[in-house]
Amino acid sequence: MTSPSPTLISDHPPRFPRLYRLKRRLTIAGLLLIGLGLAGELALLALGMPGAALLIPFTAALAVPLIIGGVLTPPVAVTQAGLEVRPMFGEPHTVPWEAVRALRPYTLLPTDEPVAQLLIGKAHMPRRDGRWIIFSSGLPFTFRLAAWLAGLGNTPVIAITDAAHQDYDTLLAALEARPDHMASPELAE
Repeated sequence: MTSPSPTLISDHPPRFPRLYRLKRRLTIAGLLLIGLGLAGELALLALGMPGAALLIPFTAALAVPLIIGGVLTPPVAVTQAGLEVRPMFGEPHTVPWEAVRALRPYTLLPTDEPVAQLLIGKAHMPRRDGRWIIFSSGLPFTFRLAAWLAGLGNTPVIAITDAAHQDYDTLLAALEARPDHMASPELAE
């Protein structure tokens, strides 16, 4: 017998679904190429070329930005039970509201107006607002990589932004309405 699904409050898929699918395909292709590179380097090492051992950590490090890109701004849904996080790869994870520790300003948004206009065009400039959602638990290890690189410590995080999520204002309002998301004052804004 399956457990009843939590009551859906709001759903926030990618703002640009076609771009998200393209990003997913390119991420898969990149990870496959890195895997092939690692396999080739291991084959060279097995053939007696010790210099190949120096390449392995560098090739493996190329996967880190791809993994972070796959978990950084996932589609989410707000439910009665908590926040449902839908990573690019794998099954969705429902994180209970008790595990949401804090919201902080998202620090990776572009701030250089001319560069942003060049990349996405002035007519399509998003408002550029976002938040880190910091969790105490409930997400796999890969969600900690972005936190390490952003200086948020060893904790799972995701980012929500108006450029990545549909109906961002509703999502932000639902998160800010939860009284238990500020359980950790040192992480609060």
